[in-house]
Amino acid sequence: MAPKLADVAAAVLSFADSSNPDDEMFVVDFNDDVSIELMAGQPFSNDPVELSEAVSAVSARGRTALYDAVSDGLKHLLYGRWPKKALIIVSDGGDNASHLSFPQVLALARQSQALIYAIVLSSPDDIDENPGLLRRLCKDTGGRAYSPAVGDSVVSVSKDIARDLREQYTLGYTPQNTEDLHAFRKIEVKVTTSGHGKVRVRTREAYSLAAPGQLAAQPGPSAK
Repeated sequence: MAPKLADVAAAVLSFADSSNPDDEMFVVDFNDDVSIELMAGQPFSNDPVELSEAVSAVSARGRTALYDAVSDGLKHLLYGRWPKKALIIVSDGGDNASHLSFPQVLALARQSQALIYAIVLSSPDDIDENPGLLRRLCKDTGGRAYSPAVGDSVVSVSKDIARDLREQYTLGYTPQNTEDLHAFRKIEVKVTTSGHGKVRVRTREAYSLAAPGQLAAQPGPSAK
């Protein structure tokens, strides 16, 4: 990731600049270990400069504990005061140091209420990257994975994610079967737009009735 750190910092700064000033944001650093950056000693910040400095302080050394970082990020989101939550991953998808497996992290992501977005920084000669896993995390939580072409700016992608988070509808219903709280229940949303042609709906594919605070690294569905 060393050659990509400048793009990571640019993505964070652009997203913070494009977000609502009341949003709460934080930075997760990961290599061999995972750490939540406390900006000015606080768990969250809305200051683009503080967020950018937190990313700029990262050094690309050692191995990559991406799955552990996603798990810690999802858990840290629970401390936020706003009900709508999102986790944005800027990575190439490679992992060679996590204690958790991808199926475990996928189960955590599907059990959480957070949307996951990814900015996939790929290199044609990097054999360790795995963008397919990032796309799976995004798809199963209703988010989206972006893969900027070589030479394209990540700034526009970050602005797209910020805009996407502001332009969403929240639908809710009360299920009748509440026996198995940890079961993943399929969701299908259909929209009809008379006279407006065909539309495309993006939503999470399943959910769990378990409370977000009950997040646990349990074996989940196999990755495909």
